[in-house]
Amino acid sequence: MIHPQASPSATNGIPSTAAANSRKVLLIGWDSADWKIINHLLAEGGMDGIRSLMDGGIHGNLSTLEPQLSPMLWSSIATGKMAYHHQVPGFTEVDPISGQVVPVSAATRQCKTIWEMLGEKGLRSHVVSWFATQGEQNLNGKMVSNMFAHVKGVAPDTDPADFPPPMPGTYWPEDLAETMNELRVSPHEIDGEILQPFLPKGHLIDQASDKRLTPLREHMAEAYSVQSAATHLMQTDPDWDFMAIYFRAIDEISHHFMHYHPPQMAGIPDEDFEIYQHVVKSTYRAHDMMLQVLLKMAGPDTTVILVSDHGFHSDHLRPKFTPRVPAGITVWHREQGVLLAKGPGIKKTTEPIYGARLLDITPTILHAFGHPIGDDMEGRVLKELFAADRPIATIPTWEDPAGPSQKRGSLTSEESAALLQQFVDLGYIDEVSSDPTEAAAETNRENKWNLARAYLYSGKYDGALSLLEDCFHANPERTDYAQTLARTQLHLGLADEAEETLAICLETFGNNASAQLLQASIALEKGDHQQALDLATTIRDQNPDHPQILTILCRSYTALAKWDEALSCAENLQQLDPDNYQARITRARHALHHLQNAPAAADLALEAIALHFGDFRAHAILGQALLQQNQLREAEHTLLNALRLNKDHTPSTQALVQVYRALGENDKANGAEAYAIHLKAEQAAESRKKLESLRSGIAARAKTRHAERQRQREETARKQAEEDAIEPSTFTIVSGLPRSGTSLMMQMLTAAGMEAMTDGKRPADEDNLQGYFEWEDIKSLRKNPRLIEQAKGKVIKVISALLPQLPPKHRYRILFMKRPISEIVDSQWAMLARNGKKPRSEKDHLIQTQQTHLDQTLAQLRQRKNVELLEIDYPALVANPDAQLPALRDFLGDTAPQLENLPQPNRPELHRNK
Repeated sequence: MIHPQASPSATNGIPSTAAANSRKVLLIGWDSADWKIINHLLAEGGMDGIRSLMDGGIHGNLSTLEPQLSPMLWSSIATGKMAYHHQVPGFTEVDPISGQVVPVSAATRQCKTIWEMLGEKGLRSHVVSWFATQGEQNLNGKMVSNMFAHVKGVAPDTDPADFPPPMPGTYWPEDLAETMNELRVSPHEIDGEILQPFLPKGHLIDQASDKRLTPLREHMAEAYSVQSAATHLMQTDPDWDFMAIYFRAIDEISHHFMHYHPPQMAGIPDEDFEIYQHVVKSTYRAHDMMLQVLLKMAGPDTTVILVSDHGFHSDHLRPKFTPRVPAGITVWHREQGVLLAKGPGIKKTTEPIYGARLLDITPTILHAFGHPIGDDMEGRVLKELFAADRPIATIPTWEDPAGPSQKRGSLTSEESAALLQQFVDLGYIDEVSSDPTEAAAETNRENKWNLARAYLYSGKYDGALSLLEDCFHANPERTDYAQTLARTQLHLGLADEAEETLAICLETFGNNASAQLLQASIALEKGDHQQALDLATTIRDQNPDHPQILTILCRSYTALAKWDEALSCAENLQQLDPDNYQARITRARHALHHLQNAPAAADLALEAIALHFGDFRAHAILGQALLQQNQLREAEHTLLNALRLNKDHTPSTQALVQVYRALGENDKANGAEAYAIHLKAEQAAESRKKLESLRSGIAARAKTRHAERQRQREETARKQAEEDAIEPSTFTIVSGLPRSGTSLMMQMLTAAGMEAMTDGKRPADEDNLQGYFEWEDIKSLRKNPRLIEQAKGKVIKVISALLPQLPPKHRYRILFMKRPISEIVDSQWAMLARNGKKPRSEKDHLIQTQQTHLDQTLAQLRQRKNVELLEIDYPALVANPDAQLPALRDFLGDTAPQLENLPQPNRPELHRNK
């Protein structure tokens, strides 16, 4: 059954583990949690965990970052840095040593996390399930990585006692495995009683054909596993100062079931809606029950902060289709997540907090502990969270000059493949290519695309340019690459280059509404508001409620001072999407410039800032509105924010000069005025130089790409020439897993008169009394596939893992030895013991991974047209060779001149591990 700590109903009788230290902070992450759903549930009743944080605490929206990919966002939450600094580029990366595509790990991060910073100050932290923590080491506290709850490749009804152990690097310290392994929850424990609130009409499901219960059970099992680990640490090691716990099940279950959430979407069958409409709500309620347990255990002396990285569309804004590109499912994400805080020192108010971003969480926690924030952090301290107004201390940086010290995580290829498949199934990444070179190229390209969008979110167009060029030239038919590159080129003044990119993009689109929408967007970026208006007006007739079209119209009408039309579009846009910040900006400009209503403009600008802090336009409007109301210090603060976000915004600089003049601070006014004059002159002087530099870089990169393409063409031609020159041959190969009887088969074949390709380097020993018959060079088959040709006319022993590297032009007759995996592992363990070595993994884990490898290998061999395959049962061969020999003789034919001698080497007494 589910462990008591994980049970959603276990809220009573749990002792508080809060220590005397009042500076305890508990950070809880709910991936994709959204106020729209939470508010509905609060109105329905219940949700006592969330309600308790709101009562006596503070809450509000938490703006996300771009791109909205969980590993990037949760790493930004933990570091206070954008992805181009912390360098977690997505779900996967290319291992620099093996060249394989692997999930991101602690070694990926290039910035310190909040728990590392606090550790340097002597504070202990417990971290559970946070993204990119696999392989985390030397934590001052305890860590259960994000790989803890990933139990893949086992049957849904597997008991946790039979789960394979987590891979090395899952725990710190490592001896946590002794207790933590037993705390994982199995999907089969998510039984009918637990699922009843999710599926009141679950009895209508035909589970033989409808498999939608499987992901629900898996993701809730993962959530309860995380809860189990967290509560165990809180109970057994309460001496912590900071604790971070991450739950991702809301996001995963929403991606599977938000289509069925009320109101019923068009195209959803009535019977599906009837059965699955409660799943998302019940997922939130289950998480709230777990939250109640955590709050009880943390105690009233702990400051609790609950956040989500973004929201999730749950109403009429749910997308009608999901783009067929990697991470296309992020169209379901909403820009506003949740933020709740309560505890000692936290303000008690029903007024929501405004303008909070993910980047603000780490600076705020540092400030709560009385420690400085780094000047290089891109977030701010959310001072409005705190009851007392304390000065904010700063230091230049928390980073070490030598860089990060985490070692790379250690996932086996099977473990990596299982986790990658989960990301594929959820839609966050494309199917990973079986070609390692192609897989690495695709992964690197998508990671560049992700990092480029992070640069663009921060207005760092220079940083994004080369990354976008690489993406676009590698895959010019991807219209999202082309559009983004064209916009970036326009922002940098590269109008000719942008037109070139746009022309390629429009060829892909053809002459349709999508092409006109793209042209309107580009016209807006170019400042040609009339053209943008004409194009957007034309296509609005086809889709009058399209948010992107309405956004273009809002901006175009405003720029052209067509105020009534601008206001009408903004009201329509806000009605469609109540949390749309562009609608607020348009209405704020209308109030400020057309109605001359500064208070109304200020209120609307504040709402826009609350929805998207990173847009300088809202800060500029608010600053000008505050100036008109003679709220000079507030105006100064706001205008400085606008200029931090866009130092080139002349109207904000001009307004700031007016503020300082009105305050009588003429030195500051002169300084701001001189800066504006200097900036204008600098822009004029530097514009041509900057364009020359950008174009020089573009030309250099184009030259490099051309040279690389030429090199690839030459390499391809060389390989093709070599391939064409190869005379196809037929090779006889003995294969199988290590200790599956391959040496016995080699002995039998040589006794039958076949010549073995062997170098004699590995002599007979206690583990193989008759010898190994191995050829050492075959181990380099991956690097040099053509070395197989040296064995022409001989029988070769090739381990199963190397079979995919065999050159496809030849033909292969493969004798594949099969032996029960448990016997193989026992034999491997006995061999290691005789050599004074210890196994690196537990036996059950080895059995599972080797069985998976065996099944995959045989499935591939059976499909290859250039392979003749004979599968030999090793135990049966040893016990009763007469039953196996006829098929073996037929398979060998005249390649074995002395077939009558085949059984001679067979010695049943050497079959020792049964």
